Amino acid sequence: MGFLSIDLGTILFTLINTLILFFGIKHFLFQPVNKILEERRQAVDKTMQDAEDARTRAEQAEAEYAEKLADAKEESAEILRNATRKAQRRSDEIVTQAKEEAAGILQQNRDELEREMRRAESQLRSEVAELAVLAAEKVVEREINPEDHARLIDEFIDSVGDVQ
Repeated sequence: MGFLSIDLGTILFTLINTLILFFGIKHFLFQPVNKILEERRQAVDKTMQDAEDARTRAEQAEAEYAEKLADAKEESAEILRNATRKAQRRSDEIVTQAKEEAAGILQQNRDELEREMRRAESQLRSEVAELAVLAAEKVVEREINPEDHARLIDEFIDSVGDVQ
């Protein structure tokens, strides 16, 4: 049974080889792999942090956009209200101006009509006076001198003016 015997030297040699192999693998394999894994973890953490920062910035940008949009809507509503007020004021000004012009034209027409009536009245008086003089001349059948003529015209015009 020689092949099943325990040799203390072989066990010691195997133990030392196992320790050397363990430390060698630990040094040459585990540390670089752990280093790579740590770098990878840090890279993933950094990417996650960058994504979180980007999300935060996007939320801030969205909030700013919503605020600017609300401000723009409010500003456009204010501009529309101002434009409506200006248009209403201008409309009122135009209507007022048109009324003033119409009143002016109406007054001009009244003045013109009154002038025409005075002129017609004056012309009518003149014609009536001439007819009265002619009638008076026929009645009297004599020539009237200019002083009597003027006096008769004035009396007739006064009597015609009182009748109206």
